Amino acid sequence: MKIKYLAKFIIISGIVSVAAITVAAQGDEQTRSITSDDFAKNRPAATKSNGKTPVQHRRTYNFVRVDKNVVRPKSAPVKTTVPPKTAIKVTDIGLTMWRLRPTMDSEKGFLLLPVLLDDKKTKQMWLAERVDTDAVFKAGDRVRFAVESSGKGYLYIIDRETLSNGAFGQPILIFPAKESDDNTVRPGMLFDFPDRNDEWPYLKIQPKKANYTGELMTIIVSSKPLTGITTDGKGHIRNGAWLADLESEANVEIFSRKDMADKIYSKPESEGSCGIKTRELRPETTTSDTPCGIQTRELTRDEPLPQSIYRVKGHIGQPVVAFVKLNVKSK
Repeated sequence: MKIKYLAKFIIISGIVSVAAITVAAQGDEQTRSITSDDFAKNRPAATKSNGKTPVQHRRTYNFVRVDKNVVRPKSAPVKTTVPPKTAIKVTDIGLTMWRLRPTMDSEKGFLLLPVLLDDKKTKQMWLAERVDTDAVFKAGDRVRFAVESSGKGYLYIIDRETLSNGAFGQPILIFPAKESDDNTVRPGMLFDFPDRNDEWPYLKIQPKKANYTGELMTIIVSSKPLTGITTDGKGHIRNGAWLADLESEANVEIFSRKDMADKIYSKPESEGSCGIKTRELRPETTTSDTPCGIQTRELTRDEPLPQSIYRVKGHIGQPVVAFVKLNVKSK
């Protein structure tokens, strides 16, 4: 009888131990972090000033979640291509979101951006403050974001509405707007949207549907120009199977920082911006080495780092895909 109870006790203890190990493992997954070193090292090194080398600050990014195939098509995606069995590589995509707001009396010396008030007449200068990856916006908020790649490549941004019933709007290719646009990116170059040089450099949240919950942006970085995209006159993507095929391969770990550094949009970030408008205004003599002209430069290792890092796994030579959600609070 004692042996029987002892055996039962051992079995129960074993189950409890396995459960404890599982919980601990899950805890490790949720609390692990990365530093900015791997991302920052790809940027240009800062030049010495007054004989001193600028200090490179290390930032800690905490694990947020894993995103895999966020977009759920109505039918299973059709595999239009079979990627070769190449080694897996990791690409880091930096993302920063800002929400614009009026300045307080104590806030002096910050870079400010022009804002048109709701009366459509009054212009003010507001500052842009960083927000978390999963921040929730509301109607009337003015928002902007910037994307930075840890490697050289070609950037594509696709946007679609998200609805409360889990459905998505029709995907729209918002960058590049046309095939002739220069969409090259490299470390330290910020693709900001809207462009810093736009008349109103922000998006104003204006839901047009009662069940609107935000926007989902598909960020694609490819080592070579993509040839499979077809769009109509309004930028809507026609070949949905091609996009579903690409998005189904997404495998992203999201990390975000909680420190208070770099919270306000800065002059270096403005100088590093290379959005649509800036590319359109570039001199005719501009080459792919200077896609935004001589007025724009790459951020260096000691300058503001992104708010979040999307660590994307993909096969060498194949495009990498990350999903960025802009959450909007319903009424």
